Amino acid sequence: MKKMVAFVLMTILATNLLMAQDHVKPSLNDVPVLTKQKPKAERRWGDAGFGLGLDYGGLVGVKATFYPIPYMGVFGAVGWEMIGIGWNVGCLGRLIPANGTHTARPYLKAMYGVNGATKVTGKSGYDEMFYGFTAGIGVETRFGKHKQSGINIDLNFPFRSPEFFDQIARMKSDPELDMTQSPIPIAISIGYNFEF
Repeated sequence: MKKMVAFVLMTILATNLLMAQDHVKPSLNDVPVLTKQKPKAERRWGDAGFGLGLDYGGLVGVKATFYPIPYMGVFGAVGWEMIGIGWNVGCLGRLIPANGTHTARPYLKAMYGVNGATKVTGKSGYDEMFYGFTAGIGVETRFGKHKQSGINIDLNFPFRSPEFFDQIARMKSDPELDMTQSPIPIAISIGYNFEF
């Protein structure tokens, strides 16, 4: 009887071992992995937009940029300043190309145009725009499947003219004016742009 029980157990064990080889467990390498497809790079030639700040020619305005190469842009802007129409022209250099594959693209830029203005309500002698060089840094953000539109945010460092500071000094020394603050040495621009 002992021999019979041992034979049955050996048969069951052998059968299980043989059947186990028919049911091979899949390895992780055999399992298909679903990955998100990267957006396809495509040549962008420029963008156009509207916004607030020096990059848009004044308090509020429009800007158009042409990309001669994906890492560089040249732009022009026209906008309403406190006392008239302002403008700026410049160029920017990107660290990441404008090709529709990145959500955020930082850049450095330089521009020339209106970078200061003064206005006093009721006294037109102080209403004037001043022109000069402005350096800045910024980031272009692009949204959606094709990453064609988004917000640009810039931090500008205007190199204002001596005439601008002379005007500020005149305003501070005018007894009819109550001016205690000096101009802020930086300027922020924000706008919405669409690439083409």
